[in-house]
Amino acid sequence: MRQLFTALLAIFLCAAPHASFAASSSGAAAHISVPLWVDPPLQELTPKSAQATLNGKPAPVLRVLGPSSDIMILVVLDLTGDISLVDAAKQALIAQIKDLPQNAWVGLLHAQDGLSVIADPTPDRKKINEAIQALPATGKPGLLDTVASVAGLADGILRNSKVRVAILYVTDSAISNYREDYTNPVINSSDPHDLSRRFPEALIQEKISALQLRIESDQAPLFIAHLRYRSSRMDQAYQNGLKILSEFTAGYTWFCRSQAEIPDIIQRDFAYIRSSWLVTIGVPKHTRADVQVRLKIPEHMQARIAYRARLHVKGK
Repeated sequence: MRQLFTALLAIFLCAAPHASFAASSSGAAAHISVPLWVDPPLQELTPKSAQATLNGKPAPVLRVLGPSSDIMILVVLDLTGDISLVDAAKQALIAQIKDLPQNAWVGLLHAQDGLSVIADPTPDRKKINEAIQALPATGKPGLLDTVASVAGLADGILRNSKVRVAILYVTDSAISNYREDYTNPVINSSDPHDLSRRFPEALIQEKISALQLRIESDQAPLFIAHLRYRSSRMDQAYQNGLKILSEFTAGYTWFCRSQAEIPDIIQRDFAYIRSSWLVTIGVPKHTRADVQVRLKIPEHMQARIAYRARLHVKGK
């Protein structure tokens, strides 16, 4: 898998025609990049007009990339079920990708039976859309098994290029359909105090907590468009876990309660991704690895901001 990531990263960084996609001079630079959203939208935000603190101490804002800057979106398909839902999702994806600006690159990945690259990152809309159409909806769900790897890939690209990066999973996964059993079966059926009776969703929660630790240093936001909301206790725990993972990265998870909602939710994902800013902050020496981020913009801009407020600095 590491070879796959290295190859994909090399292809993207070498092939990108835009100067702003060039690799930074030092991948080991002491900095972090924080996704930011501004409401109402701003025309301009510069390093001089943004202020940052890490763990309450001032930190320099090194670079700000806005919504018009280059962006790379990793679209990961995790589709296994109802063909009508899958077809609606594919058509919605194709429509949104067609509307992307020319400086947006899209990579297509597949989450079933291990992570695989279906189409390398490219601005070629036709290539990506044909690949989406051709991909079958078969196999077991793979979101939980692949999300840490995709987050690591996206983080590698973000750290080594001057480009915004975001991850979008499109999934119809049910927790009961995974290859791994997350049902936490009752260990001792004759023991009324067996904790597995009272906390059947414990294995799901443990998995989500472990994944959160694995992605705590990865800086690209994670978005999940889930095509089918489910109301069982186990699926509720799973869906809550997906929300925790995405919101931890400053992304979001939306659930479709009907087929009619699919185009709107996928459009919402793309709109949110495209409107993002990326603020790169220098990390002063002796800063703890676990950092609390605070960003501020001038009051005269009269805008509200949302951003990732906590992450782990890699290598510390």
